[in-house]
Amino acid sequence: MPKPPYIIFYDSSNLDIFLNHICNLEFIPGALSRLVAISFDTPSHLILKEKYPNIPSVVINLDSIKKTLPESYENRRYIIYQLVLLTRARICASLALRGISFWAMQQDTLWVENFDSMDLENRYPDEYMLFDTVGNEQFGEYDRMFGWICGSTFFVRGNPTTYQFFYQIDSFMRSHQSPDSSIMTYLCGHRNYRCHRLPRWIISSSDYFRGTRETTPVMIQVDSDQTDETKMESFQRANFIFRHDNGTCDRKSVHKLRDAVRLAFPEKLKLLDQSPYGESMFTQLHYMYKHIFNIDRYNNKVFLTVHYTLV
Repeated sequence: MPKPPYIIFYDSSNLDIFLNHICNLEFIPGALSRLVAISFDTPSHLILKEKYPNIPSVVINLDSIKKTLPESYENRRYIIYQLVLLTRARICASLALRGISFWAMQQDTLWVENFDSMDLENRYPDEYMLFDTVGNEQFGEYDRMFGWICGSTFFVRGNPTTYQFFYQIDSFMRSHQSPDSSIMTYLCGHRNYRCHRLPRWIISSSDYFRGTRETTPVMIQVDSDQTDETKMESFQRANFIFRHDNGTCDRKSVHKLRDAVRLAFPEKLKLLDQSPYGESMFTQLHYMYKHIFNIDRYNNKVFLTVHYTLV
């Protein structure tokens, strides 16, 4: 594979979204040939191998660990989610240690345009890592979150420095309740890691859907914040389905994706002139002080620790 691979991590819980994502990439020149799949259970791995034998894939079976967690655990799903993120961090560290450069991606990310043709890893040759970020420029509430990493799409240039970066993430996650994206954000405060945040017109988080949609990013990661529907049901409601019931891919749906994105999730749209966000004089002075003395002025440490209160 002459270019860094696009690595997708998946299991049986999101296999349907992954197969749908493959159909999205089917009509993007150059994308599918770079795809590599890593499964966290055997059944999903076997199904993918049957349907797409040409996609390189391996399985790292986490079922034996999951079975040790009683179903009665209130936060069982969160623990499994943390386990998957920890495993991903270890895989990233292992690849970086071997000097292998790669993109880590998610199956719930829409390719509206040809991301592959942008050749971003060569456009930023001096950067060790490229990251997507949360937020939406149309809302002031994100001004204090400048550079917060989303973690759904990132590029890693394999070398000893990036190995150390993901080794640090691995170490932190084994003793703290915090997702890898917040740890990435905190570590990227150290300039020697050479992290670069990609503009949101290239890669946007699901925060994109909160604002007006005059500009459509090249890629958009889609979160499902509805507790009463699955991710696939959310995709169906938004017309993000690229796969027919018989398993063939739907070219027309991919070509209409830009229009679907502009109309999707109208309930998330917030009127800019009705935004309730505002800051007191005390808060503004507080951040001015942090800015002058360079004390966590973008709340990176806050992002790292806020999740403790959520567990």
